Amino acid sequence: MNKISLPLYLVYLVAYLLVMLWVGIHHARQIKTMDHFLVAGREVGLWRIVGTTLATACGAAAFIGFVGLGYKTGVFGIFFWLIPFVFFGLIISLVFGGVIRRLNLYTLPDAFALRFGRGAALVPAIIQIIIYAIPTLAIQFIGMGTIFTTFFGMHLQLGVLLAFVLIAGYTIMGGMPATILTDAIQAIILTVGLLILFFVGLHYTGGVSRVLEITPPEFFKPLGRATVGGFLSLALTVGPFYLVWQTTWQRIYASRDVKTAVWGTSLGTVLTGVMLTISFFIGIIARGYLPPDLGPDLVFTHAISTVFPAALGGLVVLGLFAALMSSGDSFIMMGSASVARDIYQQFINPAATSERMLAVSRWSALLLALAGLGVALLGKGIVPIYLLVVKTAGAAVVFPFLALMFWRRATSKGVNAS
Repeated sequence: MNKISLPLYLVYLVAYLLVMLWVGIHHARQIKTMDHFLVAGREVGLWRIVGTTLATACGAAAFIGFVGLGYKTGVFGIFFWLIPFVFFGLIISLVFGGVIRRLNLYTLPDAFALRFGRGAALVPAIIQIIIYAIPTLAIQFIGMGTIFTTFFGMHLQLGVLLAFVLIAGYTIMGGMPATILTDAIQAIILTVGLLILFFVGLHYTGGVSRVLEITPPEFFKPLGRATVGGFLSLALTVGPFYLVWQTTWQRIYASRDVKTAVWGTSLGTVLTGVMLTISFFIGIIARGYLPPDLGPDLVFTHAISTVFPAALGGLVVLGLFAALMSSGDSFIMMGSASVARDIYQQFINPAATSERMLAVSRWSALLLALAGLGVALLGKGIVPIYLLVVKTAGAAVVFPFLALMFWRRATSKGVNAS
């Protein structure tokens, strides 16, 4: 396997991280309130919303996990993951986006508190923090640790620890303004990296005809080996989760107006669907030049090191770094918002000053990052973790959310029980 030389790697990595660090320090000096830290002062324009929506969705599960899934199962994952994601992502943006933005809140549980009282915010807040934010943050740490392991022979746990330091550092300093700005930059980097890997990998394998020749026919069947009932059961469990995905809600809250919220998240969702479709096909193409027994979580990084010389491969690795960091910072912010707003301010200190809430938000971000680090050190794989948390969080919150929006007779006790 080709390895990126350490001096060349340091040039790429140091330059990239210096930019991220500068963004964090720059915004740390400007942030004075919780409103600015958690929702960027509600001043974010269209293209930054598009970029942060795309970059957040294209994290470790999307890049490493989906490429590995395409390598093992073919196009089935496109129909199982992506079509439900885009469908329900557009529903939350186009149908509910305007309503959510006009509420001027901070989190999804905020909406439960507004309708049913503060007690109704506690259960969804715990679900958002413990069941979703912490495990998905851990996935990003595992993804970066996998990069360090594959290319540089670093022990996985050491790589995970380094990922924690890199992602948590600029996020805690710069909050949502730094997160959204760096996401916009990283969206460009990861898109270019994915496209380069797709076309170079296709050329390396021998073109479309060669890929079709060596790929088993079942890899191009929409349902793969699943029955229609089994497929619908999985898709309708995973898909509705994106109605209550707090990262989308935070981007809607951060948008400068209703139009920006609706069209920014909608366009970002569609572009995410396109880029992640490419991820699956990168995995299918990789069957032409990688060993058949390779673990799915290693396919992406092995593909990079196989088809690229060190100089160009290092640039593509930065694309993967961008994907992992952009999702990691978003999940830290997601959990931090729920801890600070939905638990501390709602139940512990409702009269907290703006300065106090800003401090709590930053400490919450640090605690969330540490919890994610702990889960990452114990994790057993990217796709299994993500599948578990999405199905669990979605099943718990989607129906109460629909009751909140559509059922006038819904009560706080009923929502909590549901």
